[in-house]
Amino acid sequence: MIRVLEVFREPMANGGQESFLMNMYRNMDRTKVQLDFLTPFTCDNPDLKMEIESMGGQMFTYDHPFGENNNAVFKESVQDFLANHPYSIVHFHSGSTYALMEGAKLAHDAGIPVRVVHSHCGGFKNLKYHVIKTLSIPYLLKYPTDYLACSDLAAEWKFPKSVIRNHRYTVIHNAVDTDQFRLDPDLRMKTRETLGIPEVVPVLGHVGRFSLQKNHSFLIDIFAAVHRKSPEAILLLAGAGELEPEIRDKVKALDLENSVKFLGLRKDIPALMNAMDVFVLPSFFEGLPVVGVEAQATGLPVITSTAVAR
Repeated sequence: MIRVLEVFREPMANGGQESFLMNMYRNMDRTKVQLDFLTPFTCDNPDLKMEIESMGGQMFTYDHPFGENNNAVFKESVQDFLANHPYSIVHFHSGSTYALMEGAKLAHDAGIPVRVVHSHCGGFKNLKYHVIKTLSIPYLLKYPTDYLACSDLAAEWKFPKSVIRNHRYTVIHNAVDTDQFRLDPDLRMKTRETLGIPEVVPVLGHVGRFSLQKNHSFLIDIFAAVHRKSPEAILLLAGAGELEPEIRDKVKALDLENSVKFLGLRKDIPALMNAMDVFVLPSFFEGLPVVGVEAQATGLPVITSTAVAR
């Protein structure tokens, strides 16, 4: 049996990267290939850890606080782990260019023969991005053995031009389980009853980490405009993250506390999507957002920013 180490730069919860990989993991032949998971930070979802272990995988965490010297913590933790745990294949997941280039180098230095870098999103085009991408070119040309991306857009954001030009990367689309994500009128009614939302009330929804990328502040502005025309409208927000207190403050300042429901980390995303009427995704950047595919599979109209890949 082959064991693959899946490395994340962020805390593990139930974000897009984790959802993508868990969808694959649940449906692959685990008698041939097994997955182990590593993050230098925390696992904010105990159920995820339990599910991984129930399928024969392992989860390793260092439990560092996220947000303080993330790059240094990533380098130190991954270097320490690889020195003490032999793997033949390591698969790096991140929206961070630094994590992909540094991770591939650390795996190379540890003597790991197969080093996979996986781009999951785009980013901001600014001076910082230009500098980081320029500095990453020699690393991303020398140290990875394989390049994966969720879309051509995500590949172009992270990988050197020669990798793109010579088609050295593979796109693996963020597939979803359509047995779970499908239109279900009975589930819609039950979920709305649980949430205390009448059938006639219009419901907007969003699933995503409270982070800069997801643009929650603008999402609240959008909902405030909807609310002025339809005061009975409800906004459902599933997820957690470092910006949640700031967004809660904005909701309070706009006197929308009775109309915006903060649902936290949830395991019932198919049910929540069935309760919605429209899914809103105003992200500053994405690769191929899993939640967008899930929403479409559920039959929801999806309103996105132009930064989201088609």
